[in-house]
Amino acid sequence: MTSTMTRTGTERFPWLAILVLASAGFLALAVELSPAGLLNQMAPGLNMNIAAAGSLTALYSLGNAILALPLTSLALRFSRRFSLTATLLVFVIGNILVVVASDLMPALVGRFISGGAHGLLMSLAPAVAVGMAGLTHERRALSIVIGANTVGIALGAPLASFVGTTLGWQATFIGAAAVALVCAVLLAAKIPPMRAESTQQMPLIQALRQPGVLRMGGGWGLLMLAYMSVITFIDPYLAALGAPPLLTSLSLLFFGGAGLVGIWLGGQIATRSRLAALITMPVFMAVALLGLSFGITSIPVVLILLLVWGVGFSGLVMVWQQTLLLVGHRSPEKSMSIGVVLTQLGMAAGAALGGVILDSFGVLATPLVGAIVTAATLLLLIGIKPILTTAETERAHAQSAPETTNV
Repeated sequence: MTSTMTRTGTERFPWLAILVLASAGFLALAVELSPAGLLNQMAPGLNMNIAAAGSLTALYSLGNAILALPLTSLALRFSRRFSLTATLLVFVIGNILVVVASDLMPALVGRFISGGAHGLLMSLAPAVAVGMAGLTHERRALSIVIGANTVGIALGAPLASFVGTTLGWQATFIGAAAVALVCAVLLAAKIPPMRAESTQQMPLIQALRQPGVLRMGGGWGLLMLAYMSVITFIDPYLAALGAPPLLTSLSLLFFGGAGLVGIWLGGQIATRSRLAALITMPVFMAVALLGLSFGITSIPVVLILLLVWGVGFSGLVMVWQQTLLLVGHRSPEKSMSIGVVLTQLGMAAGAALGGVILDSFGVLATPLVGAIVTAATLLLLIGIKPILTTAETERAHAQSAPETTNV
């Protein structure tokens, strides 16, 4: 059973709708990471200790992982415009619950709800972006949507911390709710009424069995595991090198800026060869992490390695997501939701693995493990080329239909 949408790709690029989708993705990531810089303020406000406050991030990720698949199955019964608008309205409600909470439990409920909405947004947004832009502008649309996620990773927590420190932690979530509401209104106005799937959706098992879906989704999850095993402990890593505390914030900004270059470079390589891009971007990341594992104390060299890592990481996120949409083109939203779940599991496992490695072997071992996992993920690409060729042929044939598109 294919997932159908009204064909909307035209010569004109739908800038406003794509930018609103990108803004929503940035916002969701900023909200996910926001407690990191606000725990000291949120703990007394919610009558809890710092350790308990850390569960606010865990519940967000848990909502993302648990709810992404069932919510995607439900959302596909409605038009994409309705589903995305409703998703952002639920996100608004989740953030308001955090604002009005007087203790931990309602705040956790709000975070769980917001995380579920974020998971659904991640599942729907890339496919909708491609559906609006058409195959001609596919890479540009995905670069913008995924690039916003990269910026959200780099700037989300610092921005939330700045707003919360300046205006109070509640202001961060009030602002997020307000921006999400504006995005919901704009999406309702600008996204075309893409048709809903019939009630006979592609079953989850069948979506998983699409050639390449489990490889791309699992590989994306493993690469996120490698990323989280290192980035979670970047502060103690830099401290072990004798770097000043300010360098942690600067390095994350540097990493995020390099990520924008990675998105562009990954797109350029993928234009010539998708397989080359799938290989090249993880290689950049693995080489950079291997370099970081040597414990080099020269700050300029460390920053260069962070730049290479940022380029590789952001490039691979874009290219692997784009390829997941390709191989899962018969049910792109459900395929993407599979990737979202595997990614969230990978992120959680990566943070846990990094902690174990740090305790057992020291902080300098974390980038080495990250490099090994990244390099090992490339094994999933063995024999993938015929699958990509077949998927490209099938999707091109489906796109030639005059009325519908498999996006």
